[in-house]
Amino acid sequence: MLGVLARLAAGLGASIVPQGGGALIVDEKERRHLPVELQGNAVVIAPTEGALQAAFDAR
Repeated sequence: MLGVLARLAAGLGASIVPQGGGALIVDEKERRHLPVELQGNAVVIAPTEGALQAAFDAR
């Protein structure tokens, strides 16, 4: 399911914001669309299941 979520975010140019964590984006250019308070801590990840899982595990 995480792979689908990552690919969906990439396809839509969306961010993933886990509860209690910073935003996850799949392209640096998406950072500018985030609210100012989320821009500084946003992390760019590859749009893959493994990358999304690793980002969740790191939090």
